[in-house]
Amino acid sequence: MTRANEHHLKAGERIDKSCARRRKQISEAIRRAGGLNSHPVAYRAEEDLLWSTMVSKLNAIHPRVASSRYLQAKDRLPLPVTHTARIDDVGQRLNNSAGFRLLPVDGLIPIENFYGRFADDIFSTALYLRCPSRPHYSPEPDMLHELVGHVVMLSDPLFADLYRLFGEATNNATSNQELQAISQVFWFTMETGLVQEDGRTKAYGAALLSSSGELAKLDRCPVEKFSIPEMIESDYDISAYQGKLFMAQSVDEMASEVRSFLNGT
Repeated sequence: MTRANEHHLKAGERIDKSCARRRKQISEAIRRAGGLNSHPVAYRAEEDLLWSTMVSKLNAIHPRVASSRYLQAKDRLPLPVTHTARIDDVGQRLNNSAGFRLLPVDGLIPIENFYGRFADDIFSTALYLRCPSRPHYSPEPDMLHELVGHVVMLSDPLFADLYRLFGEATNNATSNQELQAISQVFWFTMETGLVQEDGRTKAYGAALLSSSGELAKLDRCPVEKFSIPEMIESDYDISAYQGKLFMAQSVDEMASEVRSFLNGT
């Protein structure tokens, strides 16, 4: 390792420690005053700048790579560009349009809680932002991921109903094996799903649509034909760019296959 690289690594470590301290502050604020459609956090200027920079970049990319359903959902539930979004505002607008409410949480939660709450029209969302050292991809869900990816799509009635079905299937699961299968299918559809539109590959998954880095590499990622059995058997890593994606021929095909799986789980 050269001294220049060593200096860069140490700088990155300092940034990460700063991020950790900020996340702790946000977590404490949520525990003190969190609740449905509440926003107990005041964002800093640097957080507003990070949000504005990344949302502007994603807004420029989406027309080329996002599915038409997602682009319509963005028009239905626009997010601010000049400042970090507020959960009380976005949550109320989402509640009015689709019935879902937003619940701030202070970190990763068990999948049975995250998915299970969908059945009660609740989406759990982080309120911290990704570290400035990795703005183009977040290895864990941050508020950019939650709102730009999931919450915008929740304003689409078809997708809102699919999320509810994931919640009901989770709550009805009787084994860890069933929960794992549900989680696998959610990852390869709602998080990283692709669809064919007008002969082109378009993204509808939240993890893709909230990551400018992921979208830039989309045409270099191996793409498989939509197959729920294959999804259940496939490995994935949330901390890195994807090694495999699945593409449906249409949103209707995807929704039909997912409904059949969840109703039979």
